[in-house]
Amino acid sequence: MSNKKFLRPRDVEDIYSIKVSTLSKQRAGKYGLPFHVVCRKKNAQRGGVILYNVDEINDYLNRKGRLTLY
Repeated sequence: MSNKKFLRPRDVEDIYSIKVSTLSKQRAGKYGLPFHVVCRKKNAQRGGVILYNVDEINDYLNRKGRLTLY
């Protein structure tokens, strides 16, 4: 397994078994795993690259009492 600090939604699905569609719904509803948007134009509401920090994912899942696979 690689030592990536940030993961794309597809990578999160592969490692943590959380579907990409679930991640998308969580982002739209402003709940769930913390995420970051990069390469988004200033004052834009859409676009950019969605990234999840591995440490933040593990912290979130540990707070929720779920096992981590990473």
